[in-house]
Amino acid sequence: MTAMTIHTNPAPTGDSYNDGYSDGELAAITQLPSRRAHARAAMADEHDPLYAQGYIDGFLHATAVNAAYLDKEKSS
Repeated sequence: MTAMTIHTNPAPTGDSYNDGYSDGELAAITQLPSRRAHARAAMADEHDPLYAQGYIDGFLHATAVNAAYLDKEKSS
């Protein structure tokens, strides 16, 4: 059996906006409530404003894409 090391503060990848964007998209896809997504972004903003902006942008983009898709399905 090997010991597992848990990193509590991983090294930054240098691309925190895109990391946040991907996380925001996943949050929207998994139907995280908007209130919770905005709360997560607000908490992240204190530590990494670029990640927080990416998170919100990704969340809003995925939400808008989904809404447009549903609109198109209704009108067809």
